[in-house]
Amino acid sequence: MSVNCYRTPVNGNAVISNGIWDGGNPLDFSLPLLSVQLLLVVAVSRILHFLLKPFKQPRIVSEIMGGIILGPSVLCRNKTFKNTIFPSRGQPVLDSIATFGLMFVIFIIGVKMDPALVVRSGRKSLVLGLSGLVLPFAIATPVCMRAVPSLIEDVGDRFAFTFALSISFSMSSFAVLVPILSELHLLNSELGRIAMSASMTNDLVGWLAMLIYIVVDASRVSPAAPVSAFISVIALFVFIVFVVRPIAIWVVDHTPPGKPVDEVYIFVFLLIVLLVGFYSDIIGTNSFHGALVLGLVIPDGPPLGSALVEKIEAIVEAVLLPLYYALTGLNTDFSTLGNVGGLGKLQLVIFFACMGKLVGILLPSLYFRIPFQDALSLSLFMNTKGIVEVVTYHMWKVNKLVNVEIYSYLMLSSVIITAVVTPIATYLYQPSRRYAVYKRRTIQHLKPESELRFLACIQDQSHVPSTINLLEASYASPTAPIAIYVLHLVEIVGRAAPLFIPHNLPRSTSSVSTTSNATSASTSALTSTAASPAVVAIATPESDHIINAFLLHEQRHHNAVSVHPFTTISPYSSMHDEVCRLAVEKRTSLIILPFHKRRIIRGHAEVNNGLRTVNRKVLSTAPCSVGILIDGLMGGGMCTLSGDFLHNVIVFFFGGEDDREALAYGARMVNHPGVTLTIIRFLPSRSIRDDQAERRLDIRLLDEVKLMSARNKRVVYREALVGDMEEIVEEMKALDESCYDLVMVGMRHRSNSVLSEGLSSWGDCPELGVVGDFLVSLEFESKFSVLVVKQQDQAWTLHQDAGDVKAFLVEEERFYPAG
Repeated sequence: MSVNCYRTPVNGNAVISNGIWDGGNPLDFSLPLLSVQLLLVVAVSRILHFLLKPFKQPRIVSEIMGGIILGPSVLCRNKTFKNTIFPSRGQPVLDSIATFGLMFVIFIIGVKMDPALVVRSGRKSLVLGLSGLVLPFAIATPVCMRAVPSLIEDVGDRFAFTFALSISFSMSSFAVLVPILSELHLLNSELGRIAMSASMTNDLVGWLAMLIYIVVDASRVSPAAPVSAFISVIALFVFIVFVVRPIAIWVVDHTPPGKPVDEVYIFVFLLIVLLVGFYSDIIGTNSFHGALVLGLVIPDGPPLGSALVEKIEAIVEAVLLPLYYALTGLNTDFSTLGNVGGLGKLQLVIFFACMGKLVGILLPSLYFRIPFQDALSLSLFMNTKGIVEVVTYHMWKVNKLVNVEIYSYLMLSSVIITAVVTPIATYLYQPSRRYAVYKRRTIQHLKPESELRFLACIQDQSHVPSTINLLEASYASPTAPIAIYVLHLVEIVGRAAPLFIPHNLPRSTSSVSTTSNATSASTSALTSTAASPAVVAIATPESDHIINAFLLHEQRHHNAVSVHPFTTISPYSSMHDEVCRLAVEKRTSLIILPFHKRRIIRGHAEVNNGLRTVNRKVLSTAPCSVGILIDGLMGGGMCTLSGDFLHNVIVFFFGGEDDREALAYGARMVNHPGVTLTIIRFLPSRSIRDDQAERRLDIRLLDEVKLMSARNKRVVYREALVGDMEEIVEEMKALDESCYDLVMVGMRHRSNSVLSEGLSSWGDCPELGVVGDFLVSLEFESKFSVLVVKQQDQAWTLHQDAGDVKAFLVEEERFYPAG
């Protein structure tokens, strides 16, 4: 037992400093000392994360390494630094605040988790979760039994330690995987969904193991203690499930849709967290387990779950969680690593556990016909360590189950394993490979009699009118039908696992039913995660109006238009996976994306940077053509739900595959009797060097358009000679005096050097290309809508090897079969 002695101020005030002018040292007082410690911990961990992020290292690695650097292994080896910044008298305050913050972090993790994910995940995730737990446990336990005698001397603790160590090495917790997958933007990927579902299975087994450990540990006190311990744990579960959950549901039911939860309710639940944490510590389960179960019973997402996350998450995860990780690093001392024989056996246990998990995940994944490279990546991700292991090892050290040497080695092994497997798994798994299709899914290459399929992405109701106007102009008929897949983009709030909701809607020729009554979740071939009724309720308030508008459009074009609505609730950073996956599944020819800027007052615009992230990632990985639709000042205001539809469309043609796609789309629009099409071809007034093959393709399509112009008075074709940027700008600005409703232009113009040189200075929105960027600039003040088109990239430009092409052609039809 160690005794720490330190001096207190004469006036008895050991918290607040009187200032440097009073002759004292502010760091002799608790509050200034804590402030300096927090600043150092956050600064060092953020700097390390900034340096390690390019190497695909998760935050936990940099935060633990920050603690190790500040601890006795590096900086605290200097006695002056240790006694000044991390003195022994400050340790209790640091421990208390870090542990207090961790309790709320665990609570927030529980709030974000959806326990029903285990039920909805299907046989594949259940088998992967159990095999990834049972096999490493079975392999690691015998090895661990031989290693434990050389690690601890207390015979009575060996069984408990062997059981705890084997379970710890075999677990893959939801709370560990979700932050890592979120940082790598893989939550919406197929691998991410499987990993989350399988880890939830691990968590259920882990909680059962925790209950067994508490009961067995209590038997060492007295024969009657296990019964008392079991009853106390059951009492905690009964209180949380049958008292707290009904209160939470009552709060959700009595909060008006779209309104925030009353602050009083938030305060009450924060008090309940403290109460449950206090009781959990009394009965020996520690406050973390009680806080986790409490978070699980609170409905995730809006209104209650998101409100609790919003109130707690910022300060807790930004400051207090790094402080806890740093605390574990401060308690790590590599100078104590001297028991070579014992640590060698422990290293053998860790190796066999990791290999067991690798095999336990890899073999069932191959059985379910997951591609080998993706199965290997999944196996590596399931081997990562995180907050669960850190908390477990810290509790072992606090309870004297392990000494500083073993604790330091366990922390070091966790950091090394996570730091090594995460970048390897990220390199092996590339979600965009699934979107590399080898058929031309474009409007230009679509057969005239084939069904034209659109994927219309809607972020809010303001995007609906212009999108429906565009679809109306696309011309649908029984001989040339249109299928519209509407995807409502909802940013995830207050939950961890993304959701994809297919809406099954009844069709009616007389009226449109309210979608809140008609909407239901069903299983989907796109994902193993189906939506619960609670989730559908979350998605419907704004989705009602969006879906109804498209259903009205469907009814106006009976037997010519079909509408299929979906909702995705996911982070913007990985939302593009949902968009591209749906486009692949439905074989769409064009994805319509809303622009991330909305002009609200002259000279000002509202910007959604999250939506811009989605657009950029879809443009880079889309399996078909993509169009970004921008509302003008007058765009979207036309009522197209009744009466005749009149639309004046103009196409700017500079040359290249994107301009050809825009021209082909315009040529289809001419079939609509209310659409007038104007094509302006910009030609350089001086000789330039361009791609002859591209020019031949341009001329072939333009010849067809010229023939169409000669036969149809609603088609106007003209050419404009331009020599520099000024002439191009003058031609475009003349549109302000015309009555055009829609301007279409390609995103890329590879064959025209005049354009690339002349407008290269326009670079506010490079995802629109130089022409599109100029058309939507605030200086242009356009009153028409703009559609910037990017034609599907040819898959063979991404995968040159003929063997790869053949493999992808076969694999496209059977990628990730349903489990």
